[in-house]
Amino acid sequence: MGTSEDTIQRALTDADVEAANRLTRAWLDARAPLPVMSGFGVWPLLAVLATGAVGDTRSELLTAAGLTPERAAAIPAALVDALRSTGSIRLALAVWAGARVTLDPDWTAGLPVDAVGSLTGDAAADKAALDDWAARSTGGLIDRMPLDFSQPIDLILASALSVRTTWTTPFTDSRRSFKAGPWARLGQCRGLSATLDADLLRVGDHLSMLTVPGDDDIDVILGLGPEGRDPGLVVASLLATAEDPSHTRPASALAVGDRAIGVEVTEHRAAYPQTRPEVDVRTVRFDLSSDLDLLDAARPLGLTLASDEARAQFDRLAAEPTFVSQARQTCRAVFSATGFEAAAVTAMAMTRAAGLPRRDHRHVRIGLDFNRPFAFLVRHRPTGLVLFTGWVAEPETA
Repeated sequence: MGTSEDTIQRALTDADVEAANRLTRAWLDARAPLPVMSGFGVWPLLAVLATGAVGDTRSELLTAAGLTPERAAAIPAALVDALRSTGSIRLALAVWAGARVTLDPDWTAGLPVDAVGSLTGDAAADKAALDDWAARSTGGLIDRMPLDFSQPIDLILASALSVRTTWTTPFTDSRRSFKAGPWARLGQCRGLSATLDADLLRVGDHLSMLTVPGDDDIDVILGLGPEGRDPGLVVASLLATAEDPSHTRPASALAVGDRAIGVEVTEHRAAYPQTRPEVDVRTVRFDLSSDLDLLDAARPLGLTLASDEARAQFDRLAAEPTFVSQARQTCRAVFSATGFEAAAVTAMAMTRAAGLPRRDHRHVRIGLDFNRPFAFLVRHRPTGLVLFTGWVAEPETA
């Protein structure tokens, strides 16, 4: 069964979507963009943590997630339940506890069904079991839990987010070399080309934005900025433009001879009549991975107090004092001729705080060429929920 507007909206209100997207923007503002990252992969874990926190720790987590206590309590189980039957977006949430912590039954009662498991205390065995969970939950895209099991761990909270979609118009896969620019040194790369409806391309003074529609309500949006522009500014511009494209115009409004970033409008002859404005797209296949330490961005993610052994307050989560000792995310994204797939496994390890360490017819051709680094984001079309963002520094080589 495919994703539908009702599926996501059963779990999330418009305010929830805006809160999740705001967390993505705040995280990006705090660091340079990586090849791929998922703010939405972190968001439900902040809600889970918040339900077990008290005092200033809870307030910080709720503020970062943009949620009320009531919404934080409701969202994790509702999201997992709503996405259980979808084909394009999957989300799993789980908690594993060791023998040194006693979980609050009221806290575990609010978690998704069958979400709570046990740690054996054998680091190798626990790692193998959790690596298997990551692989099963992402369809094999990610095969490990992004934690250091050599460190003391008493509790693990994890989410596994995956997105898969097939293009409504497939690309043609071919070899491609770049004569100039930052990719000229790479030799042959995996090039992709397609002819798409011109209204899928919007152009502005600082960005050309192409929406590549997939099935099941998933869009992958590519953004090309001015040559040499800072990656963070391009990603930020893409997020803002995808949310509000009013300051751009559709490529179908361009005339022969017009230019925009990466775009040139020419005319040629063809043996068949043109039925609608089209854009000839040349881009690249990419297969990107990232490993992120979330504590490097503790402030925008609401983890400053949660990760402080002396100040963390999780009285509603466990009987023993605990704090977030590790918080990491592993992501992978693959853009190919036939579709797109991405996954993120986000994990937070918690540790007890008791002293532990921290031709005849005229055609107008609109050409768009992604011939240098560019940004992308993955979005649920009906709601505007941003699932992944990233930066393609280099294409996949042949």
